[in-house]
Amino acid sequence: MLILALSVVMVSGCATLDYKTFDKAGLSLQYPGNWTEISAPATDQQLANQSGFNIIGVFIDGKSIDNYSFIMEIGVGNITNSSLTAAADNLNNNYIIKEANQAPFVNRTTLKNGYDTIIYTYNATGASSHLTVFATTYVFTKDNKTAYYIIFATPSNNTAESQKVIQNIVDSITIK
Repeated sequence: MLILALSVVMVSGCATLDYKTFDKAGLSLQYPGNWTEISAPATDQQLANQSGFNIIGVFIDGKSIDNYSFIMEIGVGNITNSSLTAAADNLNNNYIIKEANQAPFVNRTTLKNGYDTIIYTYNATGASSHLTVFATTYVFTKDNKTAYYIIFATPSNNTAESQKVIQNIVDSITIK
């Protein structure tokens, strides 16, 4: 019986990836344990501020802002127009389009935990890294008073593996 159970685990490829917890400004999520937190790049912080947001965390799978295989940037802002759409438009107009190499694809959805969300997907050139990346930005809220954004970017393009990492992080989001 024990041999059968071990065989199922080995064949199915079940593996546990170590995750860390991010918990700031009312937002909690899980991210891969091998990622490193870095200081928010000044150029990105300036773009976020122009959009009405403040960066509260930047994490990379790599060595530096210009040498990574994955980056996640998290920001928070007050929704002054009482609308997620207005907050997302502000982020798009003052940050995303300054990095995007073409108009982003926009989709509205609801996250696993019920948070209203606007998602932007686009190819971009990082404002700070100057790397060409595939980026996905989630802008979401729980109460239409506070908006959060998470930019995920990878120079290795939009792969099934990178989408799985993004989905695992997004599925773990909790707003307090």
